[in-house]
Amino acid sequence: MRRIAAMGATLVACLGAQPAMAQKTFARPPYAGAYEPQGIDERGLWMQVDEDERTLAASPYVVRDTQLTDFVRGVLCRTVGDDRCGGVRVYVVKDSSFNASMAPNGMMIVHTGLLARLHSEAELASVLGHEFGHFENRHSLKGFRARRGATDATSWISLIGVVTSTPVASTNNAIVAGYFRFNRDEEVEADLLGVQFVRSSRYRLRASGVWLRFVAEQDALRAERGLRKVPRYTPSLLDTHPTELQRVGYLSTLESETNAGDDAMDGYRAATGRVLPQLFESLIKGNDFAGVDYILRSRGDALGWDGPLLYLRGELYRQRANPRDLVTARDLFQQSIAQPDAPAESWRGLGLISVRLGDVPAGKAALEEYLRRAPDSPDAAAIKMVMES
Repeated sequence: MRRIAAMGATLVACLGAQPAMAQKTFARPPYAGAYEPQGIDERGLWMQVDEDERTLAASPYVVRDTQLTDFVRGVLCRTVGDDRCGGVRVYVVKDSSFNASMAPNGMMIVHTGLLARLHSEAELASVLGHEFGHFENRHSLKGFRARRGATDATSWISLIGVVTSTPVASTNNAIVAGYFRFNRDEEVEADLLGVQFVRSSRYRLRASGVWLRFVAEQDALRAERGLRKVPRYTPSLLDTHPTELQRVGYLSTLESETNAGDDAMDGYRAATGRVLPQLFESLIKGNDFAGVDYILRSRGDALGWDGPLLYLRGELYRQRANPRDLVTARDLFQQSIAQPDAPAESWRGLGLISVRLGDVPAGKAALEEYLRRAPDSPDAAAIKMVMES
């Protein structure tokens, strides 16, 4: 905790306490050019990751949407600079988790669950800047070596303990704890380098709010499951990351300093709204109702409630299908239909709910409108069977 505070204070001293016009003086760290793997360790790690990327490139979980991928890549390039992002290959992957990652060979993976949770290009820039910070500092290689070193050390110490009949548990525990602390320090280092990238770009630094909403999402899930909220300000011995509230602390301190720039919420709304069903598909099909409902409400409050977002929230309630959920879902579908950009699926949801609630004529009318708007939909035959029953 003291080391994190010291690192944060150092960056605040470098970046903060300046007049508003001084924002223009922020600069990215010098770029040393494309990095090539050196030595056996690096070449071996690169070969393994290259093979992983070939597998990923052919995976059905990759979102094949050039516009979305180009949008994410554009935010990255505006954050870290065209020179740095020239060798990065971006893959948007269908996954509900709040995550992104970057491999040492330049492969960046961005989960749809992350894009669903964010509200602006500035927030996305903060996340991508963090991931690129790992890449810039070659944390994957350092982590690989640290992991191997810790494993080798504990193995040899255990062997010596057996031979000499000496207790070695405390020594091995200290080595393991040191390895996890090393991981946490790398996360903070990537956070702070990401801050430098964002503050030298056109974007406003918007990192702490992302973590605050993630905490609120987890609190909503715990409340739904009858679990007590557990605010965590310090990491446990085996945590690989700082806690969310720790990150909120030092990132909000940096944001409280001179923080000019653009949030670019309109651009984010347009780029992600076009593919909203793909971003929320795995979330809605999961078993985290309260968390997903929070994410949907959070986006609606920040970016506005439109037809597609109202439909997705209605679908979330329809799929859980508790008795009270059906009425809520029907209301949400009706609100969606009232919007000029309502998707055809809103009429399908309204029709299925109405039939289930016993209003068969209204249900069939809504389903008929759905088929009129989407005659080639994959479920057209099944919907016709419902109408004929």
